Amino acid sequence: MKFNYTVRKSKGSRTAFRVLGTVFFVVAALQFITLIKGYAKHPMLAGTFAMLLGAYGLYLIYGSLRKAAFDIVYHFTEEGLNVEHHYGETSYGYTEDANPRVEFVTMVIADEAGVYYILNVKTSKEVFVIPFPMKGELCERIYEFVNARLPKKEEND
Repeated sequence: MKFNYTVRKSKGSRTAFRVLGTVFFVVAALQFITLIKGYAKHPMLAGTFAMLLGAYGLYLIYGSLRKAAFDIVYHFTEEGLNVEHHYGETSYGYTEDANPRVEFVTMVIADEAGVYYILNVKTSKEVFVIPFPMKGELCERIYEFVNARLPKKEEND
């Protein structure tokens, strides 16, 4: 048995974040130019503002380039979890000796009506938060599928 699930991300939002980040960074650079030329009335305040604005612009640009900003395809197979992202593919096993491996999985029902489900998959390298809007039944099946394959820890009384 195998489950495939795709989380789509908007190309327009990535472009908007990049443009907005670039605008913030350019405004900060222009503010630094006015500081250097000596036109600022409050140089400490203007310098702090420009530094924060430039840092936020770089943060927006960097955020639009991370893996989670692009479409991600999750393949839940018998052997493990394969994640296809913009920068390649990463595989995670279910067994104790797999490296990297899936450590645990949790399912969250985010609203009372049961319309929005979230699957949290923690691996040895990163945490995946997978949204399932209007697909609660699929989320439950994937949760049970993955949870059944994870090694159980024995509790000693």
